[in-house]
Amino acid sequence: MNWITIGWPMVAAVCLTLGLMELRIGLARPRDTARVLFALTAFAVAAVCGLELAMMCADSAAQFQTLLRVLDVAAGVMIASVAAFIWVYFRSGTWWLALAGPGLYAASLIFDFIPGSSLGYLKLTGLRTVETFGGASYRVLEGVTNPLIVLPYVGILMLLAFVVDASVRLWRRGGRRRAAIIGGSVAFWVLAAGAHSALIETGILRMPHLVSVTFLVILLAMAYELTADVSAAARLARELQESERRMELASAAAGLGMWTWDLVRSDAWATGRARALLGVSETERLSLERIIDAAHPDDRELLRRAIDSSLTDDRDHEVEYRVQLPDGQTRWIAARGRAERDSTGKPALLRGVVLDVSARRGSKLQLQQLQGQIAHASRVSMMGQLASALAHELNQPLGAILRNAEAAELFLEHDPPDLAELRPILADIRADDQRARDVIERLRALLKRRSIEPRALAISDLFGGLATLARADAAARRITLDIESASGLPTVMGDVVHLQQVLLNLVLNAMDAVDGTAGSSRRVVVRAQHDRRAVEVEVSDSGHGIPPERLGLVFEPFFTTKANGMGIGLAISRTIIQAHGGRIWAESPGAEGATFRFTLPTVDATSAS
Repeated sequence: MNWITIGWPMVAAVCLTLGLMELRIGLARPRDTARVLFALTAFAVAAVCGLELAMMCADSAAQFQTLLRVLDVAAGVMIASVAAFIWVYFRSGTWWLALAGPGLYAASLIFDFIPGSSLGYLKLTGLRTVETFGGASYRVLEGVTNPLIVLPYVGILMLLAFVVDASVRLWRRGGRRRAAIIGGSVAFWVLAAGAHSALIETGILRMPHLVSVTFLVILLAMAYELTADVSAAARLARELQESERRMELASAAAGLGMWTWDLVRSDAWATGRARALLGVSETERLSLERIIDAAHPDDRELLRRAIDSSLTDDRDHEVEYRVQLPDGQTRWIAARGRAERDSTGKPALLRGVVLDVSARRGSKLQLQQLQGQIAHASRVSMMGQLASALAHELNQPLGAILRNAEAAELFLEHDPPDLAELRPILADIRADDQRARDVIERLRALLKRRSIEPRALAISDLFGGLATLARADAAARRITLDIESASGLPTVMGDVVHLQQVLLNLVLNAMDAVDGTAGSSRRVVVRAQHDRRAVEVEVSDSGHGIPPERLGLVFEPFFTTKANGMGIGLAISRTIIQAHGGRIWAESPGAEGATFRFTLPTVDATSAS
């Protein structure tokens, strides 16, 4: 054995080892094309190394020439794989240069396989043995050089041009290290290997081919950068694991459950918290259909539509639905997720989170019930303040009925009875009875717990009911109540009882404000006017006004300026007006007086929207 029979097998072993390592990594999911191309280059270099050793030990010129032809093919594979690696790994360069070098080299190989022709030699003269140091010897082919041998070297020059162009582009993009180590190594050693082979084939140098040795240096440079990528990927994997642990801790603290669905493999994954929320055991196989089946039968279609919308419209799906647990209980779940797409734009992965919102749903329902009870209590409280006024209103028709009945008894005592006088008396009794019934019906409607039932409503009808209910109270307090309505006001959409409640609340508040003043002008004005697509109602008073620092708080729940006030009347009024599609606000321009305004959309505006 000598240094030749030891050195070349070692180079081939190193190339095969590097190639197998990178091929194993490159074929993993997701596939790394650059590593697969590196492995192909390494295997080609190992083949070239073996062919070089076989040529140095050839027994005849014909055997040497056959081995040389196979080596040219292996070198062509090596050149093509290097060009492809640079194109994929650098993601830069000129595409036609990337194809020109390997293409020209492959075209020149045609002459190697034409019968009676050889790319390297026109004529063979023999095989000479060269002795070298260490007792080693190798064989050298002698003959007349073929001028066409220049073609593959032009292909190598084109490859060098592509590598230099791609490296410069990568350098300008900021990838200086990769451009310097890989691009510089490929350019330098390909040029050195090509020059060395050219000098051997033209007879200037008498020594073995060293293509495999020079390309081993290129492989080492490429492997160094790929190893750096592996180190970076391992570091990112550790950081990702740490991030996942932190996210899992944060999600557990927030009560969140996370899940993913691989659309390609139809495989789903979920955290233990998510499985518990969905009522799925740890050992049960999870799928999207299983997640949908866990939903309440009435909510499954809602959940399915939300997921389908996320897959087709590329939008996050957000839905709240019920889950039926194995023990028969029902749980409210808030789910949010999004679809991730592959390079072709098709959905590849769906990931999401789930949260138990049963307590929030229960609190919301209780809050709605409490609001209804508070609104009812507010109406009852207001009616307590109006009790004296309503009694006065009822006393009038009842007193008239009593007087007419007494008069009728007197006429019946006549002999014969005066029937002509009885008829108008009975008509008056009927009219007064109707008026009393109307007053009682308004009281009952105001005391009822009613949901909003909007209908077309004239402002004059609303103001008429207000005048009937509030004038007596205003007279008892010696307050002038003026109700003004502009002519030609359009009809509005609203619930007469709820809007009457708002108006009564505002008017009673205004009267309370006026009661607290000692001025001679004790006045409350209610007016309405048309404001673009809405009707604006105004309630103003000559009371003590509202301090500027409290003006923004008057509609807040439980905020009151009255000693015995509950602080819910204006908050409920705001809720009612907003439910009607309007808005309400307060103004207090000076030290005296305050004005409350609210708007109601007209019938035409409501239809247009």
